Amino acid sequence: MSEIEEQFASIYTRNMFLEVRNQITRSEKYNVIRHHKLKASDICTIEKYLSKDHPKRKVTFNRIEREMSCDCYWLETKGIPCRHVFAAMKHLHLSDIPRNIIKNRWLKECKDIYLSSPDAQRRFVNPDMISSKRYGGINSQANLFLYYCKKSPKVQQRGMELMSTLLVEMQKMVEDVGEEEKTINGAVHEVHDGIKEPHPVATKGRPPQSKSSQQNSSQKSAKARICRVCKKSGHDYRNCKVRKRKCEESMEEDDDDFE
Repeated sequence: MSEIEEQFASIYTRNMFLEVRNQITRSEKYNVIRHHKLKASDICTIEKYLSKDHPKRKVTFNRIEREMSCDCYWLETKGIPCRHVFAAMKHLHLSDIPRNIIKNRWLKECKDIYLSSPDAQRRFVNPDMISSKRYGGINSQANLFLYYCKKSPKVQQRGMELMSTLLVEMQKMVEDVGEEEKTINGAVHEVHDGIKEPHPVATKGRPPQSKSSQQNSSQKSAKARICRVCKKSGHDYRNCKVRKRKCEESMEEDDDDFE
């Protein structure tokens, strides 16, 4: 699997290559126990070595489309091929990586590929982010162009001619920009098709009340308290004089009985 490992090392970033290499190393513990060869595809049943309780996986390889898939769905969830796929590739003697197991977001030149897609550019909301990413993508090529231009006067003269022609062409392209891109103060704002204003949502809490309801609530809160003993207003049960007088009379009666 050294050839496959070298191919991933040449196209993937360092961190993602380490993840892929880990899966390649773990694939050595898996064997193909069954191989069904159909008209346009190969189905390999993968089993882990000396592990009968481990679930068996099926890897399908489409010989026409040159695509591979596994029923563990590691590629769909993690974005990198699983160890079962590498075990099947080793069994099928595949020297080239199937295109569907390579994800563009892990490639070294992901920025250039991503910026070349207008649909992907619409995902950026901040126009400054779009401009900075476009600048970074073309800056390296411009520096290389300037490096060759300084080598000799002939190359410099030819570079100036090409630059002048290119600037005139690009200026015309910018002037012909339609409704898809609107330039404001040098920043390009992309048109977000299908994106509408969000619907207003009522805030949580007590709903607002009218003045009449507020007055009624204030009147209810200002209502005088009524004592449950004498049924009079202005005091409560604890401060009722009738209750206190009855308590004193009952205490005097108890004293007379005790004497």
